[in-house]
Amino acid sequence: MNSDPSIQRAMARLRKALEKRMRIDDRAEELAAREKGRPIRAGTLAAYDTAALGRKLRPMLEYDGRGWRALADEIGVTSPDLSRVMAGQDIAAGKVFAICDWAGLDARSFYRAPLGAAPPRKRPRRGLMFHGKSTETGVST
Repeated sequence: MNSDPSIQRAMARLRKALEKRMRIDDRAEELAAREKGRPIRAGTLAAYDTAALGRKLRPMLEYDGRGWRALADEIGVTSPDLSRVMAGQDIAAGKVFAICDWAGLDARSFYRAPLGAAPPRKRPRRGLMFHGKSTETGVST
């Protein structure tokens, strides 16, 4: 059967578009599986969720327009450190704090406690406790 060339071209464009869409869908599924909050290092160690930090940081770095080396110098880390964050790899806690301070983010929000860790202790609020004796006296009649 001899098909019309315009139909063959249209079918080729459709096939190409479908293949592209399938690749995008596969990538989306892969990213969604990664997003499920799987514990870093199987949850045995405390760590920072650098993948989430990288997702928050990327638009800021791209908006700034300078290169990563210049930004890293300003932040106080190395450009490979920024690259590691963007890839979701672990970096030192001090560097996480430096990056979060520069970006105006709360480093504690990216902290992942190890599995089975005790809940954090509540700190007593300062200034609310009175440790001295009262100077007030009772009213006498």
